[in-house]
Amino acid sequence: MSDHPQASVVLTVYNDLRFLDAAVDSILQQEFRDFELVIVDDGTGEDAIFRALEHRDPRVRLVVNPMNLGGAAAANRGIAAARSEIIVRHDADDVAEPERLGRLIAALADDPQLGLVGSAVTLIDEHDQMHGVQRMPATDLEIRWTILFHNPFYHPAVAFRRQFFEAAGEYRVDEIVSYDHYLWFDMLPFCRARNLTEPLARYRVNPRGLTSVNSRNPRNRTHSIRETLWKRLGLAYDLYDDALAKDVTQWLRGQELAPERRGAAYRVILTLLHAFLAAARPFKCVEDAESARRLASDIIARMVANQPARMRDAIKIFQACWKISRSGTLTGMAEHLADRYRSVRRAAARRFLRLRLR
Repeated sequence: MSDHPQASVVLTVYNDLRFLDAAVDSILQQEFRDFELVIVDDGTGEDAIFRALEHRDPRVRLVVNPMNLGGAAAANRGIAAARSEIIVRHDADDVAEPERLGRLIAALADDPQLGLVGSAVTLIDEHDQMHGVQRMPATDLEIRWTILFHNPFYHPAVAFRRQFFEAAGEYRVDEIVSYDHYLWFDMLPFCRARNLTEPLARYRVNPRGLTSVNSRNPRNRTHSIRETLWKRLGLAYDLYDDALAKDVTQWLRGQELAPERRGAAYRVILTLLHAFLAAARPFKCVEDAESARRLASDIIARMVANQPARMRDAIKIFQACWKISRSGTLTGMAEHLADRYRSVRRAAARRFLRLRLR
């Protein structure tokens, strides 16, 4: 193995070893070969298991924590021991597709400003059954838009440049669960980001995993990220209502809402979109203008096609959309609202006449 591998895969392990063999094998069987696999035993006490892994392949290197330090501190130790400038993250219960490393490393090589890259993932369960593909925001602009609401990356799907990881201050060791989300927040001021559209990792929905075990009030852990980002846009963060936040997140991930729940969610999204598109962004690139146009167009088109139930909400949404983009789609919405208004007036007139004739 080279003393200077092109990539270092860092994998931390603590209490669930059921899928560790499969996770390690999926890395060792990568089509891209010039890498090392740094495995951090975060105080499991299972020395024999890890020594066997170390002898499985010369590219495996072992870091042992005598006691459990937690995921963030363990990852920081693994990255400090890594010998490459490109760090690829992997989890002990997930599976990498054979082309994963090659695709991520090629993306970083193609763009010197790109410091953080992930991908879509295939969701799997404890029995390796697949449950669909989770698409992720693809462009830098879409990622910066998404982090205003929720996490724009799957942690075991990412790779990043060490220089930007260090500039961001590494993983925050005081964050027990959401240290990955905070790292993206801390890295984005220093580099561009991207998600590849191919599902390059199989993400295991594991009831014994860190996220599932700490699933109570998960959004409370990351409010400070959104408070800071909204403030930079000149807005006061007010998305503390978990039900409304769930509606917003589900809609942004492509799901539709019941008509009576659309008005409030749409208003939050459009308020942010108007401020976001007007704000200056770091590392501007020629693709950003088209990405911004497409983002606004897609959001408005979906709202026009699935309008709120209440007429008053629909009119407010139309007005907010009109401030963002005076597209032909909105002309059609205006005509539809006029028809709805005339229909409501006719119905009200009929009710009035029926009451008078009694």
